[in-house]
Formats: sequence, structure tokens, C-alpha cells
Amino acid sequence: MSEDTETVSVHGREFQRTSLDEGVYYAPVAFDDREESRLTAQHEIVSRIFGDGLFSPRIPVGEPEAILECGYGGGDWAVQCADEFEDCEGMRVRRLSSRPMSRQMDRPENLDLVAHNLNDPLRDPEIFKANHYDLIHSRFVFPGIKSGRWNGYIRDMRLLLRPGGWVQIMEYLPIIQSHNGRLTDQNAVRRWWQEYQGAMADMDRDPRIGRRLKRLLLDNRYRDVEVDIVQLHIGDWSKNETQASIGRDSVEMIGDLLESLGLWPFTSKLGWTAARFEDLMQEVRAELQNVELNLYIEL
Repeated sequence: MSEDTETVSVHGREFQRTSLDEGVYYAPVAFDDREESRLTAQHEIVSRIFGDGLFSPRIPVGEPEAILECGYGGGDWAVQCADEFEDCEGMRVRRLSSRPMSRQMDRPENLDLVAHNLNDPLRDPEIFKANHYDLIHSRFVFPGIKSGRWNGYIRDMRLLLRPGGWVQIMEYLPIIQSHNGRLTDQNAVRRWWQEYQGAMADMDRDPRIGRRLKRLLLDNRYRDVEVDIVQLHIGDWSKNETQASIGRDSVEMIGDLLESLGLWPFTSKLGWTAARFEDLMQEVRAELQNVELNLYIEL
């Protein structure tokens, strides 16, 4: 088994050994069956937010020749993108993280996979081509990128874009919020967040990075920068039928997300027992199912 696919079991979940050993990424990998299911559900929900698409309606994708994805999780976005643009000459999608692709994912012929630590510069000439990519896609990579790396990461992506190319970045702000203000610091979702943000700060990660992306893009001379803050509803409490449908389907996925993000930081960084973390997650999942709280998470 290669270093890229070697896993280790932590409290019944599969993590990538090199990611933990080198401090790269602290959540289960797609080889973990539960994480594979969560990543697929997450991809489907995000696609629905984009109107069953892969890109923001703001991006004129056209007929791209080369696409780069940074950190692709289970590979759902990359595979769907490669299938959709299979006739584009020279089209490539590269994986740039320490997470292996899902064990059951079929790889299209026009999809190249390259393991790369996103904390390292994106400048290896054997992997990257400057001024080459029509679109660079980066989604939910904050648990893996060090706080001080973000400016360089944004700068590196700009140097890889062809003139007129686009970057699409999406990150969670993993603070569960309430439309009706019924949450307090005593709620389980708030207690999860307070513990999590402290652990991530100690591990040099910034879970609030989504709030800083616009400034980072502007500082690195991107043009036509637009930021959309999407409130992903948790539960079917919305009067809007589309939002209610997505919210209903997001309940389990968000619970799985908080568990995946929190398991290693809580038990290995904060010293919680697995049983204590599981007790908190049971409370969290119960609150996520409470439609009277009108919960949402920002993307």
C-alpha cells in the first residue's frame, strides 16, 4: 500500500496515516465508508445550491481546456466535471491534497490525480503549469491549510490561471446559527464550536477563513471578485420549498460533518475520551433535528 492510501483506525474511523503524522489533515478520509457517504451527500447538496450545477452561475465556464481542483475529497466533483467536459482537449483535473480518492470511485481517462500538500507552494513544474488553467476549484480545505498559508495559497492559484480564467472557492463557517435567536452558549452546537475553534487555533488552522477570502483575493490582485454567503438551512423549517427540501436533506450530513471535523481535534488535541465526544455528538444531532431552532450554517 502506498503512503498516499495507507490508513489508520482512530476510534473506529479511517484516517490517512501520513496526514496525521505530518499534521496535514485531521478528518477521516474517503476510504472511510461513513466519510465517503458524507462527501457524496455534501456534493449533491452543494450542486443543488448551484441549481444542479458544478459552478456558480456567475462563472462563464464555456469550453475549458484545463481545470485544476485543489483538495477533492471523495472525487465526486472532479469525476462529474471530467465526465461533463470529456471532449475538451487537454482537460485535466488534479487532486492536490493528502486525501486518497474513494475506493469505489471510477476515474475518467481525462482526470489526472496528483497528491500534493496544499501548504507547499503550487509551483512544482512537473505538476503545475503557470498561466494554464481556465478554472481552479477549491472547496472546504480549511482543516488542512495552515493559517499563515492562505495568502500564499491564493497567490499561487492566481499565477496558475490563464488570462481570463476563474477561481471558485467555497468554505464552511462551521458555526451553527439560529434564525430566531434561540441558541445560547449552553446549546450543544455552541459548545461544539467553542471547543473546536480553540483546538483548531492550537493546530494553526482558521475555521473562520471564509470571512477573509474576499480581502485575500483583492490583496492578490484578482479582478471581478464576488462573494455569495449562502445560508444552508438545517431542517425543513423554511417556507421556501426548495430551501426546505435541501434543509431536510442536510440534517444528517451536517451532523456527520461536525463529527468528522471534531473527532481527532477533540480526542487527540483536547484530550476528550471517545465516549465523551460521542455524548456531545448525540446532543448535537438531537438539536440539528429540532426544526423549532431554525438552524443554518453559512457557506
